[in-house]
Amino acid sequence: MLFGLVERKFKVDVASASECGLVRKENQDHFVADPKALVFCVADGMGGGEAGGEASEVVCRNVSAVLHDYASFADRVRLVDDAIHRADGEIRAISATAGYRHMGSTAAVLVSDGKRIAAVGNVGDSRVYRMRAGKLQQLTRDHTMAEELLSHRPAQGAKPLADIRYLALSHVLTRAVGVGQERLKVDWHKVDVVDGDVLLLCSDGVHGSITPSALADAVSAGGGAKDILDRICALVLAAGARDNYSAIVVKIGGAK
Repeated sequence: MLFGLVERKFKVDVASASECGLVRKENQDHFVADPKALVFCVADGMGGGEAGGEASEVVCRNVSAVLHDYASFADRVRLVDDAIHRADGEIRAISATAGYRHMGSTAAVLVSDGKRIAAVGNVGDSRVYRMRAGKLQQLTRDHTMAEELLSHRPAQGAKPLADIRYLALSHVLTRAVGVGQERLKVDWHKVDVVDGDVLLLCSDGVHGSITPSALADAVSAGGGAKDILDRICALVLAAGARDNYSAIVVKIGGAK
């Protein structure tokens, strides 16, 4: 008699934080971290726009509203995508009523099947990373003017971090939830997940404050999700925390 293999789900260790920082007076970031639904989201309200905090709250509220269904993996990805599009319409309606011109938010999302696959989606410059075997990989691509420039200069190789123009344009979004004339597009793709992976979602208050190598060291130094998160937050504070900063750490460890 043949028995089919049962694919067990991974355990997840999750830690999250969202802070105002040392300079800003208002925290315009919001997040969703639901280990049961295996859905995670970081949203960063546009600092140069009106009601940025309200915009990011609208994104996260709409994402949270679909999590009670705990549907299949494919359904949860669709539900989250629909939620972000509903948030886009809601923000546009609020903006039109209030007379705002630049009310918007980023969104970085992760939806896991709990076994071996995750869907990563993003709008704007909030990011999702994966640490595996000591290597930190950025899984999302920023929607900024700087990245648009780089896409037309493939021969340049590494990002010209010393280039003043690049640094200035790295904060200029080309896509955000609630802003723009065209229908919103969330960039989605699937990634594999294995035991031992660490997944990090964060706003630019994190990745804009810490060098990639320092961020990689903080994630790879070991411990639980809270230990990793504490190291990341300490680095942001040491760098001056000039922006709001939000992070969700999802550590994959062992089977249930």
